[in-house]
Amino acid sequence: ARRASVGGLQRLVALALQKDLAWLHKDLRALTQFAPLLEKFCTVEELYDTAFANLQRHLLPSEGLPALSEAHFHAAVEESRNRLPGLAAKLKDHVGTILKVRQEILRRSGPVTTPKGTRAQTLSDLKQLGAAPAAHLPANPWTEALAALLPPNFLEVIPFAQLVHLPRYLKALRIRIERATLNPVKDQDRARLLAPYQETLRKFATPLSAPPETRPQIEVFRWMVEEYKVSLFAQELGTAFPISPKRLDEQRQRL
Repeated sequence: ARRASVGGLQRLVALALQKDLAWLHKDLRALTQFAPLLEKFCTVEELYDTAFANLQRHLLPSEGLPALSEAHFHAAVEESRNRLPGLAAKLKDHVGTILKVRQEILRRSGPVTTPKGTRAQTLSDLKQLGAAPAAHLPANPWTEALAALLPPNFLEVIPFAQLVHLPRYLKALRIRIERATLNPVKDQDRARLLAPYQETLRKFATPLSAPPETRPQIEVFRWMVEEYKVSLFAQELGTAFPISPKRLDEQRQRL
């Protein structure tokens, strides 16, 4: 009942903000300028649709009201409305930066290839943080890592608040590629430090392996692993918060 109530509240707030959301939808048409960066990745319409869905999830309440009262409802509407100014422009900036860094990685590693008629897998259930399915392995491990971090529907599966960090994660991958070319042994040594935490993510990506209540903690661990990659392979980029094997082990124990 609590989960259903949240969905109902979101729908009611969306109805109250119908005109505002219509303008937001229109403002996102600016994403069409990134069409040249989307070749063999996704269509402009897919980017546009998932962008609007991403911002709606960011805007609308994620929890139920303290009490079912008119005052609390109006407060929820105003809180969502206050998040609207400049939101489309912020998302456009994030997406532009992300797609440009993606292109830089592709120039160094080659395009991601998926057989015709096969829908690319996503990170919605963290299922691509391990090895890609044998049926459509990317051309090399770098494009595999890129596809795992940035699937075609990334705006559908990565929350708005996390988008600001994606360029740094992508740059860390680009730097890793460059350094692994010069010193593959050192890269393999660091990859071994990362492997146990990747394996934990694979474990929790298994269907029914974790109840819904644990999903937020799995997400926390997921982004901790990305920060750990930055610290291992591109330390000069800095991390969003202190990260270490000890902190990862503590979060893994919670899971």
